[in-house]
Amino acid sequence: MLDLILAILHHLAVFSLVATLAMEGAMLRAPVVDVSRLARLDARFGMTAGLVVVIGVGRVIWGGKGWAFYEANPFFWAKIAMFAAIGLVSVAPTLLFLRWRKAAAGDAGFVPPADQLKRARLAVGLQALLLVPLLGFAAAMARWPF
Repeated sequence: MLDLILAILHHLAVFSLVATLAMEGAMLRAPVVDVSRLARLDARFGMTAGLVVVIGVGRVIWGGKGWAFYEANPFFWAKIAMFAAIGLVSVAPTLLFLRWRKAAAGDAGFVPPADQLKRARLAVGLQALLLVPLLGFAAAMARWPF
C-alpha cells in the first residue's frame, strides 16, 4: 500500500510542477508582468521540485521495486540527469525574478527589461521542453528491462 501512496503523491507533485511551470510561462507572456506574484509562483515551483525529489527518494527506498531496480536502470539515471538539468536551467530565471521583485519594491512603475524578459521566457520554455524527454525516460524506466 505504501508503494501506491508514494506513486500517487509523486505523480501529483510532478503534475503540480508542470502546472506551475505553465503558469510561469503564461505570466511571462502577459502584457504586464506581476513580478511579485511571479517570484512567489517560482518559489512554489522550487518547493514542489523539492517535494518531487523527497517523494521520489521515498519511492526508491520504500517502494515496491527496490533500490536494485533503480540502481541498474539506465533510464532512471537519465531521468535524474534530466531533472537536474531542469533544475540548473531554473536558476537563471529565479535570480531574475528575485531581482525584479526587489526592483519593483523600490519602484512601483518597474517593468522588467525586454532582454531579461526574453531570457526568462527562453529559460522557462527550455525547462518545459526538457520535460518531454524526462517523461519519456520515466515511461521507459517503468518498463525496463524491455
